[in-house]
Amino acid sequence: MGELMESNRVIDKEQLRLAFQQGAISVINKKKSLNDMNVFPVADGDTGSNLASLMQGIIEETGQQFQSIKEVFDAVAEAALVSARGNSGIIFAQYLNGFAKQIEKEALFSSLNFVESAKAAVKDAYAAIENPMEGTMITVIRAWAESLDAKEADLKITLSRGLDNARYALKETPKQLKILQKNNVVDAGAKGFVLFLEGFTEMICRQGETESIIDSALIQEQLSVDVSQSHHQFDSVPLNRYCTEVLIEGEDLVQEEIKALLQDLGDSMVVATGSKKARIHIHSNQPAEVMRRLRKMGRILQQKADDMLLQFEVNTNQKYPIALVTDSIADLPAEFVLKEQIHVLPMNLIINDVNYLDKLTIQPTEFYEMNRVENGTASSSQPSLKAIENLFSYLETRYQEIIVVTVASALSGTYSSIKEGAKKFQKKGTKIAIIDSKQNSAAEGLLVMEAAEWIAKGESFDTIVARVVDARATTKILVSVNQLDAMIQSGRLPGIVGKIAQKVHLKPIVSLNEEGGGSVEGVTFSTKSNEKRLLKEVKKMQRHHSIKRYAIIHANDEKRAKRFANQVKAELGFEPHYLMEISTVVAMSAGEECIAIALSMEDREMEEI
Repeated sequence: MGELMESNRVIDKEQLRLAFQQGAISVINKKKSLNDMNVFPVADGDTGSNLASLMQGIIEETGQQFQSIKEVFDAVAEAALVSARGNSGIIFAQYLNGFAKQIEKEALFSSLNFVESAKAAVKDAYAAIENPMEGTMITVIRAWAESLDAKEADLKITLSRGLDNARYALKETPKQLKILQKNNVVDAGAKGFVLFLEGFTEMICRQGETESIIDSALIQEQLSVDVSQSHHQFDSVPLNRYCTEVLIEGEDLVQEEIKALLQDLGDSMVVATGSKKARIHIHSNQPAEVMRRLRKMGRILQQKADDMLLQFEVNTNQKYPIALVTDSIADLPAEFVLKEQIHVLPMNLIINDVNYLDKLTIQPTEFYEMNRVENGTASSSQPSLKAIENLFSYLETRYQEIIVVTVASALSGTYSSIKEGAKKFQKKGTKIAIIDSKQNSAAEGLLVMEAAEWIAKGESFDTIVARVVDARATTKILVSVNQLDAMIQSGRLPGIVGKIAQKVHLKPIVSLNEEGGGSVEGVTFSTKSNEKRLLKEVKKMQRHHSIKRYAIIHANDEKRAKRFANQVKAELGFEPHYLMEISTVVAMSAGEECIAIALSMEDREMEEI
């Protein structure tokens, strides 16, 4: 693929490089229309964005000069694997990796070499898919490769004929998949492959034109994520909730071994492998278990877990015109989050240089085990700007207004990151309010719960924002710390102070001040005394303020949490609104075996406690 010599047999590496770039641009330019026609395997409207991610990786990686055809193919294959997203992206990446595998380092690359490699790589593309479905990208890939004529010396003629066959195969996809016929569309992934072929073939046919035609500014503009409003609906509730993707690195990554390892965890599995990397896509109810098993195969480089069930609920039965967003530090029952269609940005947990998604790709008990092995070296970070912008892109097409309630800005950069991520959407006229809760954990969760209830009652956007801001002053959290290691490690009890506190077995009760910063409410010398002191604080609040609801949370100590909940119930006369595991990000600083109570009080000025 590239400039042909007079014999029309040898392909030039520069023309090949530019052909890959032109093919990538052709896909990126049609990203929105690909999103709109995306109905298979699920109508989540992201095939165009997923393929655009892969194509951006190819463009970035091919923005340099190469010494050989082999180098070009290897660079493209590696970039595709790292940047692939979604079923179609990973199938495409595997095809490119299969293609690259066929290329010999020193051989002159002729039309015959190209055709033979294109045909051989089809087997790799099929092998990536757990259950190949005809009428999709894989069908068009096969039809294109099989139509290439190895006897034709002129690659321009071969590719032009091949493109015609690919277009015909694309046109036939609705006859092979009923869901395509029902929605009167061709397969989005297959269309993406044809778009790539159109750009690729066009550049190959420009014999002698090797000047760069890449407009970086245009590419960046086209790549801004915009998941378009889809007019297509899910036919049924997804059997597996999370669209889970992982990129791993390791030696001897065998495709069949990875598929066998994960086959009982979900469906729609696609596994693409390169020389030392593998990209895995699976729909699963257990994304954390997917990660746990894959850690045995190699080092995890990337991961994501999109909530398809929430997408289904919003697409088929959107409840409210106002979107409610929070971060995963807000401890709320999972069933409430789904029922009220609350969108949660997961915090990042970094353990042994691997970035996990809080409450999605790592479970609390597993975190505690891993953290003990790593001697408390885990850390956390706020959601990435890209993740924030992706969410806003999705929400602005489905909601009239957006309210975001974040963890206290004094504790995390999440509030600032979300404010930054919202700017370009606000400039376009999207109404977004970002509220610093000045709380964390279940206290933040109670504020989000109140906001959800006000949205459900039909309160106006401005009224809800004002009420949430006011409610911050009547919400409080008290944490009974049982182990000081985490507080010392996180710097909450610095240096010599922490060592002395450990030596005398101090058990502090910590809270947040009016600005959301950490504060110590009291200390005791035993767990039992600590709980008594905690209950005393609750009684004092009840005397001065009317507690309307409370939640109990814990870090791997449910037994202690339930015991304390019974004591609070006896005092207040009603049960906790919920009892659950604390956010692992909070547990990183409060420590394992801590328990906490979050309280929401009547809306009046609090007295000094």
